[in-house]
Amino acid sequence: MVAISIAVAAVLNVEAATASASPAACETPTVLVHDLASSEREWDGWLDDLDRRGLCAFSFTYGNSDASVLLQQAGLAVAGLTSIEDSALEFGAFVASVRERTGAERVQVLARGAGGLVARQWIAHSDAQDVRALVTVGPLWNGTDLAGLGSLAAFNRSIGIYDALAALEKPLLEPICAACGQIVADSGYMHDAARTGWVSPGVRYVNVISLSDGLMTDPLVAAVPGSENLVVQDVDPADRTDHLHMTNGPLVRRLALGGLTAG
Repeated sequence: MVAISIAVAAVLNVEAATASASPAACETPTVLVHDLASSEREWDGWLDDLDRRGLCAFSFTYGNSDASVLLQQAGLAVAGLTSIEDSALEFGAFVASVRERTGAERVQVLARGAGGLVARQWIAHSDAQDVRALVTVGPLWNGTDLAGLGSLAAFNRSIGIYDALAALEKPLLEPICAACGQIVADSGYMHDAARTGWVSPGVRYVNVISLSDGLMTDPLVAAVPGSENLVVQDVDPADRTDHLHMTNGPLVRRLALGGLTAG
């Protein structure tokens, strides 16, 4: 499992960068949340398009684990590796700073992959009323079955050994990539989230989905109740954009930006 966590981080890696943000004055700030094993640099190609649509955007890098330093020494500048719960606290603090800087009462969020889980964690568990919309590109609401890990987790749960194995793995995984285990389908995190509920009243949820995603479990069942699905192949059946390339897909970008509100 530890080796798989390192592999997931390496495969999903996007080069890191310094913080970026739009000017202070804007009615509806848009907070950008990167994927697991990525950084705010993931959104560089989107900033001009956001600006043209009148969307002031604020990006940040979250989730630097102990392993991030080692990965950086190997030329892999990655973040988003800490637990979803810890990353959610960073997200909440950043949202508060954006609201303070702009004077806005609420923000909207554009997140990719596991970044949607980070935002959802904060929204659902903080009783915060400061997020009005969450648009997720390549959502992982049902997790991933990468390398059959989700199926293995389900099997271990069915025979009653999942919790014991998870307790043994936790001290090994957390310094490397706590979130890597959490995004696995039927993990403890996914199991608890499904039981407690994914959505919060007053928040609009939009999913931008590619049937060729390849990382998420069945894309057609990736939506949370009450959310809106924007399926890439409904617009262009020939589009084969996968999870790793969704931020570079022009149609994906158009759908995601269309799901946001200008202001």
